[in-house]
Amino acid sequence: MAEPAAAQPGDPPAGAGRHPGAAGRARSSLQVTLAAVVAGVLLAAVGAGRPWARVSAAVDLPGLGRARLGGAELTGNDLAPLGGLALLGLVLLVGVAVTRGRGRWAVGLALLALGAVLTVQALAGAAGARAEAADRARRGELQGVPAGTGTQVTTPLAGPALVVAGGLLLAAAGVEALRRGPRWPALGDAFRAPPDRAEPQPSGDGEPPWQGD
Repeated sequence: MAEPAAAQPGDPPAGAGRHPGAAGRARSSLQVTLAAVVAGVLLAAVGAGRPWARVSAAVDLPGLGRARLGGAELTGNDLAPLGGLALLGLVLLVGVAVTRGRGRWAVGLALLALGAVLTVQALAGAAGARAEAADRARRGELQGVPAGTGTQVTTPLAGPALVVAGGLLLAAAGVEALRRGPRWPALGDAFRAPPDRAEPQPSGDGEPPWQGD
């Protein structure tokens, strides 16, 4: 029986490429999760800064109808610290980079909790935005809306919807980190030389390659 040929310096190590599909799926999972965290943070931060309640003040003028006196807006950040919570996702994004193996379970749990808190806060804030805006208007706490005037409150849905979408993305990223985080490659591996790269061979005359004749 012929003996196997000896390994050459440029040959890949034994077992390399045995499970290329699993490694590719893990890398794709990591990339999708990172993209979901970034998108979730952006959506939640943008939604928190949009108007969640618009208050317009008007007064009745006999024989002339209603005259608008002013207006004000309440953003999601006026109702809850949603923007600050969303930015915590960037901290957890760094956490994915600096942890590896089972340490990413902790990051996954934190992402899941953050997404759940953002979603619950957004739904609760949207449900109470009208009453909160009207109450602040009655107390004269809204600049541009005189206390004691008639008010009309509208509640746009774009802001809450963006925050809910961002929270769901962060929660989904957390679930993926819990499922596959220990199998994700370390981000630093992208900057390391491949293990199967052949070592540079010295020149025959022993001179450094940068020296000419």
